[in-house]
Amino acid sequence: MHRHLAVLKDAGYILQDPATKQYRVGWRLYLLGQSLVGRFDVPGLARPAMEELRRRVGQTVVLTTFTDEAVVVLEVLSGQAPVDIVLHPGVQFPYHAVAQGKVGLAYGPGRLRETALAHLESRTSRTITDREALEAELKTVRERGWADAPEEIFTGVNAIAAPVVTSEGEALGAIAVVGSIHYLPAEAAPDVTSAVVTAARSVSRDLGYEGPYPPAP
Repeated sequence: MHRHLAVLKDAGYILQDPATKQYRVGWRLYLLGQSLVGRFDVPGLARPAMEELRRRVGQTVVLTTFTDEAVVVLEVLSGQAPVDIVLHPGVQFPYHAVAQGKVGLAYGPGRLRETALAHLESRTSRTITDREALEAELKTVRERGWADAPEEIFTGVNAIAAPVVTSEGEALGAIAVVGSIHYLPAEAAPDVTSAVVTAARSVSRDLGYEGPYPPAP
């Protein structure tokens, strides 16, 4: 192991603190990571499925990912409805108040649930702020494979989301359609939920996921 570390250190892949003797990422490993990120463009990979989903549903389509603190928007395809929902990459939302966040809580690591359940702030009169009620909601999400959040983050807005899964079976993010409650009512239309699940499953397969869909939480 010491020989391997010495080779990596000499090549610039790792650095060693002279005082503590601890290792950290070196410049070559950093550059390699940046190169891989440039080649492995998840929004670019997901775009065909997102475009097909927009064609089928006509609403704004959003690709999000999960951090320890929030749901983060990666990509947005504007919808074709008379009333469109405007979002931008980089926008963040609390887990408990959006459909994409419920997907993260249902299929992501347990630490996300613990963090979210400790901070259930109200955003509208429909936001779920009761821990038991949210846990029951997440159970439903796991059973049906998709989540919604009618008027829970913004009054008059709903979203339907399904998980995007990596080859290792990890929930990387979610694909969702977002629109006016008029076009995406609280009682979701089966053809819309089916279209969202199909898109998310397609991207998951492109990422190398070969297991059952929806994945086991």
